[in-house]
Amino acid sequence: MRGHHSFLVLLGLLLLCQGCSFLENTETRKFELIWEVNHEEKSHGQSLVEFEFVDFPGHIIGEYSDTLIKHLEANGTKEITAVIEITNNVFGQVSYSTIEIAGLKKWYSAFAYGGTRGDPKKSPFE
Repeated sequence: MRGHHSFLVLLGLLLLCQGCSFLENTETRKFELIWEVNHEEKSHGQSLVEFEFVDFPGHIIGEYSDTLIKHLEANGTKEITAVIEITNNVFGQVSYSTIEIAGLKKWYSAFAYGGTRGDPKKSPFE
């Protein structure tokens, strides 16, 4: 019975500490992305810019941000580098945060999302 009690205590601690940093692994990676603007698609007055991972076709990130669009258009190239912070936890959950896009480290975004098109074979977050 004592072993069963210890297991339940350990399980309880793991569930309480689901967000604890010692249960997470965070790394920063650079990715090449291709971007495209859709001025017809808006959120809170901001146009959509969608990025596709060059090395992971079918994986996309979208940002509703006129600030980001102006920066990208001024940059003049459709393929850019993004820095993404990726966190994996012991429960198999993955989260990410885009911390730099084409040299820009801060921008207003009304909404952001990530997703896939089709059935991509590999993920940029593995």
